[in-house]
Amino acid sequence: MKNTVALLLCALLGLASASEYKLRTAEDLQKVRKECAESNKVTEALIAKYKTFEYPDDEITRNYIKCIFNKFDLFEDAKGFKVDNLVAQLGQGREDKTALKADVEKCADKNEQKSTPSAWAYRGFKCFLSKNLPLVQAAIQKKN
Repeated sequence: MKNTVALLLCALLGLASASEYKLRTAEDLQKVRKECAESNKVTEALIAKYKTFEYPDDEITRNYIKCIFNKFDLFEDAKGFKVDNLVAQLGQGREDKTALKADVEKCADKNEQKSTPSAWAYRGFKCFLSKNLPLVQAAIQKKN
């Protein structure tokens, strides 16, 4: 479950081409989760919620999600989601990624609301999680 956040983050962003994107591992996710938890002062209570796929809409969680997406090269604060990178990360082992890309694109909005980068990344993450939780869980299980 700890890999969920990283994999979702990888799935939501994509401006760099998939051929240039470096796929992240479960070990990469663990390292980034720890760094982002420390830098954003994530409490143990929040970490326990994250492990059950519960991500409250609060400043700490939004910043934590954005931090992971940034470190996994899935999101840029000014440009938003890197769709191709997200598809590459979440679509590992899939020959046809067309449906996955369509789902990612639905959630990777252009920030018409003019939200902060953390709210923007969080919104896309929650959208993708709501549409693709089984895919994310399966991807995490493959990594463990």
